[in-house]
Amino acid sequence: MNIKTFLTVFIVLIIQGCNFSTSNFEKDQSIDTSLRQEIKTLNNKLFSGITSNNFGTIQPIMSPGLLEKFNSDSNKFINQISILKFNSYNILDEYFVQASSAGTSVTVLSGNDDDNHYAFTFECVNKDSYVSLLLLNSTDNQFLLAAVYGKYQNEWKLNILKLGQYSCFGKTALDYYHLAKSDYKKMYLIDAADDISISEACLQPAGTLLHFIKEKEISDFRDSVLREANIKYELPLTLANIDSKPKVFRIFPQRTQEGFSPTVYYTTVINLDDTIALKLENQKIRKDVDSIFTGIDKDKKFISYGAFNKLPDEQGRGHGYGFIDTLTNR
Repeated sequence: MNIKTFLTVFIVLIIQGCNFSTSNFEKDQSIDTSLRQEIKTLNNKLFSGITSNNFGTIQPIMSPGLLEKFNSDSNKFINQISILKFNSYNILDEYFVQASSAGTSVTVLSGNDDDNHYAFTFECVNKDSYVSLLLLNSTDNQFLLAAVYGKYQNEWKLNILKLGQYSCFGKTALDYYHLAKSDYKKMYLIDAADDISISEACLQPAGTLLHFIKEKEISDFRDSVLREANIKYELPLTLANIDSKPKVFRIFPQRTQEGFSPTVYYTTVINLDDTIALKLENQKIRKDVDSIFTGIDKDKKFISYGAFNKLPDEQGRGHGYGFIDTLTNR
């Protein structure tokens, strides 16, 4: 079998206060077929319990430590996952890990040749562990379920269960990062900022356990783009060419059924009940927005607008009036 040996010092991901272990690990097809089948049976039970919101299906395969950690929140956790309506799952990667001792931290490296190369670090409760990185599929998203099993005598039990967003509309954090860089080269600064924000939302699908090797590069690019955007487009920005002097105070990517679309929020002195005057003002705002925020109207189906008489609260709640600028109809 193709057994990979992990060197204990992985500089980027050193965690102070943890005991690290030398370990051997096998990945994917290198793992014994019967062991893979055994874990597949457990993964099927796990997925069945999640999709049917049946904690009773999952509880028997959870370790005492994981049950104690979840405590009374176990049912709530499974319920929150089931709400996402997953229809299937597939395996991203899986690892059989043999640590030199239990109770130590181990890192496995994916070894991927592309940008999706990552490191996965976890605590080995048992000497033998099995990592299943499962991609749970819904209509438009994939979530990563990191399931780490430990060998308890003759049984495998779940020690770790983590869930996070892996992709949106078929694109991963790395895909949105490349889109952001492409937009930046075109000088589409708002698009670059939007894309890198979406990338960040998918960048840690297993929390602190999984780190893409390009994570720092992405974070540095995000900081640079947002800093440049904040300098160039200092918000709130008064649209001085319009008599009512509306003020753009927020631009962000909003999720729709077809993907992400730019959304522009602004304050106006026009009463929100006067929809005719609001529409006339919005027609002028669209021209200014297209002119000021280069690229915002390119390669998109529409831009959403929200008009407010006063700023929404910290949770984004507020009374507003919405418009859709359908770009394909121009």
